[in-house]
Amino acid sequence: MQVSQLQNALKRLGEALRETESVLEKMRAEHDPLASHIFVSRGQYRNMPDTKSGKRSEMAACLSWQTACNLGFRGSLEEWERLMGAEPKR
Repeated sequence: MQVSQLQNALKRLGEALRETESVLEKMRAEHDPLASHIFVSRGQYRNMPDTKSGKRSEMAACLSWQTACNLGFRGSLEEWERLMGAEPKR
């Protein structure tokens, strides 16, 4: 009796492992839109020529933060600017 229970349990475990591996493969194949946005925004922010007052980078950070929020980012604008590599405000 116990041998057959063990065999059934191992069979179910094997099926569960195959299903888990399948889901992981699908997740690896998909791109994370928020991660892509962060990567692109960081490059744009760092390479952006700024005005003397800093308004251009401030506006760009605000716009990219709004897009990030739509993609699931839950941090504040200040956290986003820090993520982009902004200088701390004095």
